[in-house]
Amino acid sequence: MTKTRSKAIRKPRLLITTQDHAILAAMIGSAPTSAAAMLLEDELDRAVMVDETSNTRPFCRIGSWVTYEDHSSAQIREIRLVLPADADIDKRWVSILSLVGASLLGLAVGAEFGWIDDKGRPHRLKVLDVVNSHDAHAN
Repeated sequence: MTKTRSKAIRKPRLLITTQDHAILAAMIGSAPTSAAAMLLEDELDRAVMVDETSNTRPFCRIGSWVTYEDHSSAQIREIRLVLPADADIDKRWVSILSLVGASLLGLAVGAEFGWIDDKGRPHRLKVLDVVNSHDAHAN
């Protein structure tokens, strides 16, 4: 399998809470090798860790509701980033171990992230809004 790679353009700054980092690092160690797992592992390595109570601007993390634009389709979508066991497409709950979930992790509003998939197709997502309240949009 060809490793999913990010475009050569400058990557946006990523933030991650220490709690999310610990959960995801443990998960990566036991996850089957996939393009999304490799992307997530690369992104965890370069992310800046912040405390849960940090006063940074909202960024995509486990439990976040994220509104983003998919540049390849020009569609705007709203999803919730969740752990793989909680993923449910009917609820728009997307696994952090999917390519979309891994690419959004750590991004703040206005940030964009791109990658080339295993078939050579470019993808680029732009974060339009992030809501980190765990009870926002309940179901």
